[in-house]
Parts: sequence; C-alpha cells; structure tokens
Amino acid sequence: MAYLSDFVKSTLSRVVLGKEIPTFPYNIGNKVESFDSTIWALHKGTKREDNSPVSILCFDCVRQKDKLPLARNAFKKFRTIRHPDLIKYIDGVETESYIYIVTDAVTPLQDHLRSNLDPNLIRWGLFKVATVLKFLTVDASFIHGNIRTSSIFITKSGEWKVGGFEVLSSLKEDQPAILTFAGLIPESNRYAPPEVRKKSWNIVKDFELWSTDTWHYACLIYEVYNGAFTNSEQLASPGSIPAEMTPFYTNLLRPDPKTRPSVGDFLDKGMQAKGFFHNDLIQIVNFLENFSVKEPLQRDTFLRKLDMQIDRLPQEFCKYKVLPELVQALEYGSGGPKVLAPIVKIGATLEEQEYEALITNVLVKMFASTDRSIRLSLLENLSGFIERINKKIVNEKIFPSMALGFTDTAPIIREWTVKSVLLVIGKLSDKTINYDLLRYLGKLQTDEEPGIRTNTVICLGKIAKHLNDSMKAKILVPAFTRSLRDPFAHARVASLMALNATADSYDKVDIANRIIPCISLTLVDTEKIVRVQAMRSLETFVKRVEKLIESMPDSAIVDTGRESPNGAPTARSATPSTPSSETWAGWAVSSITKKLVTGDMQPQAVGSPRMGNNSPSPAGTPVPSTTSNNGSGMSLSNAGGSNGLHIATEGRNGGGMGGHSVNRYSSALAAVEADEAIAGGGGGWGNEDDDLFADEGFEPMETFEPSTPSPMPSFSTMKPTIAQAPLRPSTNSSSSMSLGSGNRAGAGASSARLGFGAMDDSGADAWDGDDDLFKSLNIGNSNTLNARPLSASLKPASRSMTGTPPPPPPPSSATTTPGSGFVRKEEKMAEMARKREERRLRMAEAKEKKSQTTLGARKI
Repeated sequence: MAYLSDFVKSTLSRVVLGKEIPTFPYNIGNKVESFDSTIWALHKGTKREDNSPVSILCFDCVRQKDKLPLARNAFKKFRTIRHPDLIKYIDGVETESYIYIVTDAVTPLQDHLRSNLDPNLIRWGLFKVATVLKFLTVDASFIHGNIRTSSIFITKSGEWKVGGFEVLSSLKEDQPAILTFAGLIPESNRYAPPEVRKKSWNIVKDFELWSTDTWHYACLIYEVYNGAFTNSEQLASPGSIPAEMTPFYTNLLRPDPKTRPSVGDFLDKGMQAKGFFHNDLIQIVNFLENFSVKEPLQRDTFLRKLDMQIDRLPQEFCKYKVLPELVQALEYGSGGPKVLAPIVKIGATLEEQEYEALITNVLVKMFASTDRSIRLSLLENLSGFIERINKKIVNEKIFPSMALGFTDTAPIIREWTVKSVLLVIGKLSDKTINYDLLRYLGKLQTDEEPGIRTNTVICLGKIAKHLNDSMKAKILVPAFTRSLRDPFAHARVASLMALNATADSYDKVDIANRIIPCISLTLVDTEKIVRVQAMRSLETFVKRVEKLIESMPDSAIVDTGRESPNGAPTARSATPSTPSSETWAGWAVSSITKKLVTGDMQPQAVGSPRMGNNSPSPAGTPVPSTTSNNGSGMSLSNAGGSNGLHIATEGRNGGGMGGHSVNRYSSALAAVEADEAIAGGGGGWGNEDDDLFADEGFEPMETFEPSTPSPMPSFSTMKPTIAQAPLRPSTNSSSSMSLGSGNRAGAGASSARLGFGAMDDSGADAWDGDDDLFKSLNIGNSNTLNARPLSASLKPASRSMTGTPPPPPPPSSATTTPGSGFVRKEEKMAEMARKREERRLRMAEAKEKKSQTTLGARKI
C-alpha cells in the first residue's frame, strides 16, 4: 500500500506540474484553494520565456471522466470565441490525463466578494457581464447557461471576465451541450430556472435564447450583494441590492420565461440618465474603449474631467485599465498632448518595473516626435516623470532629443527647454553638463527673446554647483558679466542675483579684477531694481574678498640684505615701522640712497655745462650739496659754487626746469652724485614730448595768451646754426625761472631741469658708443667755455644752456681702414648725432626768438 501511495503522489505531482508535456512552455504553480465549486482546478503559473504571470485551468480526465464532455466543450469554446469581456484564452493542451487552459492572470470573484469589493467596481462588473450576455444571446445566438459567481473572474485592473464555458452552445449545433450535459454542472439544480426544474434542460429550446441567462444573471446580482443562497425562494427578497436597481432586478426573476426581459433590456435601462449604470467609472470606461473614434473636442473635455477625477477612482482600476488605454492613445496619436497629464498622475502610483514596462518606452518615443505640441506637453509635465527614469536612458535617449528644443524656431519650445534643464540636471553625466549643455546655454544667452536670455542666466546660476571647478572659472564670470550689459533690465537683475548666489565659486583675483568692476557699472543703472540688486551684490563680494585676503601677508617684498640661518632671504616684517619724519616719497629716496651706499649704483662723472655763470667749479672737486627751499619749488643746490641743481614746480613748456646733461665720462664725480640721483628719479617726468615732436618733424606748439603785440623779427633771421647756442633772456631775479650772470638761484634752477640730455642709470647710453672715442676730447676742462663732452653733443641741446655751443665734430676721415667695423660704426654715430644736433638747434633758436617777442605769455 505504501508503494501504491507513493506512486500515486508521484504521478499526480508529475501531472500537475505539466512534466508529462515537455513542450508545454508554462510553469504550473500553486493551486487556488478557494476555487473548488467547478470541474476545474485553478493554478497560478508563469510563462517560461519572460516569467510573466498567467492562470491555468486544469481538468483531471481520469478522476472526472464523467464530466469530460463539459471540459472538452469549454476547451473548444475558449479557442473559438473572442470578446473583450470574456476571459482571455492564451494557450491550451489536452492529454490523456489532463486538459490545460492558459488564460490571463485572474482571481475568482468569490475571493473579492469576501473582501468588501468597491460598490463602483461591482456595478462596473455587473455592467460587463450584462454586455457579454447581450453579445452572446443577441449577436452570436449562444446560450451561456452557467452564469454564477464561480464562472466570473477578476483581472488585476478590477475588470470582470466571464468564464464557465462548460455548456456554452448554440441551438443550431448537432448536439448542443446545454441540452445534453447541463445537468452535470455542480449545483446546477440550485441555479436552474423554474421551467427547467419542472421539466428538464430540453425545455430551453422552446423559449427565447436569453430567458435562461436572464434568470442566471438575476442569481448573480443577488449573490454579489447578499451572498450565496440555498433555494430560489430567497431570490425574491432584494436584500442589499441598490434601490434603483431593485425594480429591474425583480423583472429578471419572472416565473414565465416569455415575460422575462432580456439582459440587453436591463442594460439599456441602467444606462439611462440617472440609471444604476450611469456613474463616472462606467462612463470613463466606455469613453476610453471608444477613444479613437471620438471627436477632438470630446477627447479634450474628457481628459480634463479625467484629470480631476483620477484621485476618486479605484487605484487598481486607474493603473491597469485607464492607464493602458491612455498610453495607447498617446502612442498612436489619438490622445494628443493633453493625455500626458493623467498618464503622469497615474504613473506616480506604479512600481519601478511596472513604470518602465508601461510608460518609459512610450515617453522616450514621444520625445523623438516632431509634433511640437507633444514635445511641449512633455516639457511641461517633465517634473512628474523624470525622477522615475534611470540616468542611462536620460543621457542616451531623452536628452539628445530634448536638446533639439534649444535651437527650435518656436520661442516657447526654447523657453521650456531651458526651464527643463533644472529638472534633468541631476540625471546628466559630467560630460553632458560641462560640454554639451553649456554650449547650448551659451547660444541662448544671445537669444532674441529677452525672457529666454533671462531664464538662461537663472538656469546657469542654479546649475553652477553641478559644474566642475575648471568650467566654473571659465564659464560663469564671462556669462554673468556679459548679461550685466543686457538691455533687458530683468536680465541684468538675474545676472546680479546669479553672481550673488555663486559667490563662493570665485577666487579673490576674479572677484577683484573681473566681478567687482563690472558690478560697479550697474550701481548707476537707469533702473532702480538693478541698482538695488547691484548694491546688495557688491556688498556680498566685498565681504567675500575681505574674507579671502585675511590670510594674505602684509607685504610680498623680500629683504635680500638679511638672510635666515639656513641661508635663504627673509621676508620683511609683517608690520613695517614707518618713521613719522618720512615723507610720502621717502621710500624712493631711501631706495636710491641704498643703491649709492651698497654699490648698486656706480658713480658717474658729469660734465656740467656752464649755465650763465663764468665761475665754473673746478674739475674733479667734490661739491657737497644741501637742500634748500627756493620759494617756488624744492631745490637741491651747491652751497660752495655756482653749479647747482634746482627742481622747480613749473610747467613743462615754460622752460623753468633747465636741462642738464649726465655724462659718465666727467671727472667731477663727487659733484654729480646728487645730480645723478635726481636725474634717475625724474627722467621719466622730463620734457619727453619735445623729443617726440622733434622726431616727428614738427615743432612743439606753445600756448600763447593775448597780450600787447611787439615787433617780431623776420622769419629769415631765424636761421638754424650749429656753432652758436641760443641765449635765453634774463627774467625777474626773484623767480626760479630767471637766468643771469649774477643770479645763482636762476642758474641753479636752470641747471636742475631734466631735459633731453639726461641718461639712464644703467651706465650705458642709448648709442652704445665706445669709451675710447671720447679720450681725445677735452672732457674735464671746465674753464673752457666751449668744452663739452661728445656724449652731450649726441643728445639734444638743452634750451637753458648759455654761451657758445661746441663746434660740430670733424668729418670722418676718408682713410678709414677697410673692414674696420668699429670705425664705420663711430662715423655713422657721429653723422647721426650731427644731423640731430642741427635740427634741434634750429628748433631752439626759433623758440628763443619767439620768446623775445611779446605776442604771448610763457606758460608757468
């Protein structure tokens, strides 16, 4: 017996799991224990190919051999009859032991009735069953003969599907199953109409086709609202059946089959205004099922109402009934852009796998659409679904299509594309953000629409935290400062606000050199809103740069004269002491003095020309200098002789600052040290403009003021001469500008002028001549009036010099040794110096004669 029991168990396991059918592409799972009132066993199953869920009806041909005709009739009808409200047949197979029928994943209605099914779903279910019965009895001329709770199944969307095809047949068949085998159905006598109970199932053919199904439909209504019944007398009491449905329900139970209305009549009564089938849920279903044939205006109205009613509808119904219909309408174009809003709202309740399967693929396809209305609707509803799409799909499929909106000819598409960047930025890769996206935003910053330019600046400010450091420094400052010049006031305000929001992204150099100067320009903007925001932003950046420079040293100057113990130069003190007696220019004077003391500035000899004084200083005698105030300026003069250096605060063209020549070949070394220092410090402020004019070939103009005219010599008398230097007339002895033989102050002031004869401190003149060239000249003889260093003759003559100018250099010898580059160079230099001297002497003579006239006042 134990062996036989094990054999039976093994056989049943093998059969139930479908192992005896190697080609059966489904896995048979657990049995639904609550489904036990029919000839079928309901099992959960999965498809092996994609693991999708299915339901499998299994019939044991061995144990229920007497009911085999019912199972075979049902199997045949499953394969031959199709209707949306009939349980969907997928696959099936019949063997010697079992019959398998594979359908959509469903659950028995009996399980839902025990869990207090939603009243709206109950009415919708009864509506669906009535629709099927109308189709079978009126359109297809069939009699179902087995309508009860055990033959009704519910899908995951909440729809009721009709099964129980055991006796479904047509009276036109040779042997209708309802006439022959209806009595084999479990508890058939309890559901049989009165005429059948009195006689037999053969009586059915004598009445209308719907008479039997009408009675069974009334039994179903009673069971749904009141539960199971034991005899037909209980059906007379409506119980919990809705009041508006009760009168029509009573008509369905009429004893005379000839007076029973059809289920179609019951359906029509319920669909009338304020009828029991006239509710929002059923209207939505009916409209969705015929959505593609509705008028555009009707569709738009329906979609607006649906968007408002979604929250009041059963969640499962919305997810698995409404959503697939809307997605199909969107994908195939019948829904238009307005269908997207309810799709997004319903999709928020889906799981990740369900969302990807039902919505993601359709959205990707819609982004590639050329219909602007669809693309605009996607951008407007982007916030509702972008977080449910993974980064890979966004980067590879959605953003490339979305980026086309940056260059779209429709301004509204460009504007919404810019706004959408803030929603997708978290899904984009660094490469996409820092290269592709910034390139598009850069173009939009010059868009013709001011609103788009403004939104672009706002967008850049908000996505700045997603940019890498190199792109921040390269992009943000130019982008925001350019928008500060935008003619649209709100764009300028947006730029200031963006700079303020991204203040932490800039270093002190950018803030000081690039940002603050640009912000300062908007402080006087014509629009008040710009000025107010500019002041706020400026305060922010000033505080920011103050914080950044806190750690900077007080000075970057390194004291090279002092070394640290390890031999490296030490930095100056962070807080250098400043003597109270030191003037504002003390640092420059001390620097020059330091050069003289430390040997950085080599002493140079200067041949001092005679400045209107016949008592020159002896050559080679050091002359100490003292500092004295002349009243008209500060002067450094020679206390022991007439050769002094005076610096007066006079105009550049007035001649008050007499020129002096600096020549390193003079023997008067000690007397020139002070002059060298002053010449080195003031050479940059000398009359360089005069030299510029001379090089350009025209004379510098002087400003003449109206005065009493006096006779002016003829222009023919103003001939340039080389042998005679111009003489400057004496002026008031009290003025620092006066020149005379007895006025030492005037001579000192004249000699202090830093003119064209000054040399650079570097020790080499601009001509780079050789020192040997000057050895044959009488350089140090200060007693000779006409003695003048050649280096001075190579420079422009000072206008303050008195006496006879030196003669021109002798012409170069024609016997120069061929091949001697040194001699040729000296000849060229001497010739150039001679020509330059002639030109400037002519200018000086002309100016001197002009100054003798009273046509204008000299500039002080």
